[in-house]
Amino acid sequence: MMSDGQLPSNVHVLKPRTMSMSDRVDRFLEEHALAPSEKPIRRDPTRPNAPGINAFRCACCEQMEYLTRDYCRCGHYLRGQLEDEFLAWEGQIAEEHKHLAETLELKLKKVRYFSLLGLPFIAVPLLFWAFPSESLSLTPLVWVAIGIAIMGVCAVVEQRLLKPVGLSQHFLATYTIETFLEQRAFRMLEE
Repeated sequence: MMSDGQLPSNVHVLKPRTMSMSDRVDRFLEEHALAPSEKPIRRDPTRPNAPGINAFRCACCEQMEYLTRDYCRCGHYLRGQLEDEFLAWEGQIAEEHKHLAETLELKLKKVRYFSLLGLPFIAVPLLFWAFPSESLSLTPLVWVAIGIAIMGVCAVVEQRLLKPVGLSQHFLATYTIETFLEQRAFRMLEE
């Protein structure tokens, strides 16, 4: 037996603990499937802020990354993800233009049918002038003026209705990736 005054010779060599209590608890929880599967995502100060113009959320790690990077820090290919988003946006604006053109075509049919009402006001006076008469009358001129007024109003209304489709068609012909990035930035800032 050892007395309190005598200590073994290796007592002065201290060995650090290889495992703390929290590691043992974590291992126990993982072995028995009691540990939470999701780890909280910490914001990295070297990454951009979430609602930023140059920010892009990686689909793999859900962290924000700069648009100028080809790869995320987790190794995911960001350029392809951005191109996929661009192609989806491109399809969306083409679909919106098609829907706008179809909706407008229905309205234009009504305007064009209404402009046909002015045709008799122009055709009848032409027949009156084709057959000469002894008296000169202002009635055919009034009828032609009414016909021109009806058709002129319809032409102005048609041009006003066609303006949004023309702007949309011009946008479809001239958009670039920079246009997509600008609209994406405004959309992110609004959210």
